[in-house]
Amino acid sequence: MLKSFKVRYYILIHVPRISNEELQRIYNDLPKFYDRANALISFFKDVEWRATLVKYISYYYPDTRRILDVACGKGELSYVINKMIKAETVMVDYAENMLLNSFVKTDRVQGSFYKLPFRDESFDCVVSSFALHSADDIGEVVKEMARVSRNCVGVIAMGKSDNVMYRKYASFYLSYIQPYLACLVGAKSRDYKYIFYIYQRIPTNNQLRNIISKILDLKIFEEKALGTVYIFLGSKH
Repeated sequence: MLKSFKVRYYILIHVPRISNEELQRIYNDLPKFYDRANALISFFKDVEWRATLVKYISYYYPDTRRILDVACGKGELSYVINKMIKAETVMVDYAENMLLNSFVKTDRVQGSFYKLPFRDESFDCVVSSFALHSADDIGEVVKEMARVSRNCVGVIAMGKSDNVMYRKYASFYLSYIQPYLACLVGAKSRDYKYIFYIYQRIPTNNQLRNIISKILDLKIFEEKALGTVYIFLGSKH
């Protein structure tokens, strides 16, 4: 059953503002092209990175049997989980069309990662792929993910290298190249340009690691693609 949640969204003053309604429209429009566009703009590495996270979960937490996929989109991470380990997955996302267009047959719940509609320690592991960077307060979302987890939290998301030259390259790519790569598979370039606005406001990877380390005992923190993507896995303190 899909449950309605009001989406909370905030953005820095110097970045063009976007309303809740526009953000909801963007994510509700994306499912037609979402998986193809994301594969193209990540140079077809997105599946590999998801598989890497699942391998880490299997290695460090082999008894994981029940997993929550937060901000799940169409279920790309849940699909990889179901292919690689024997675990039940539950998916939560605030975009109804993402859930309705999911290609994974599992329980689906509509809700926000700011306030997950589950009791404390309801899952062995809580994961998310390519969504945490959109949070206004990443630390608070990780705390919320940890709240409903018994053991671990694992995330793949857009990062920002501490290397200035890498950041300049990433800014150019996200601002000018990525939106038009998405157009090649029929997505709207203006929707993907919004990712650059997110990139401007996220902390650097070292800053992020410090934030996460206060919440979780990190087992893994890896940077990919010149620091534009990170993978972390950690257990509750």
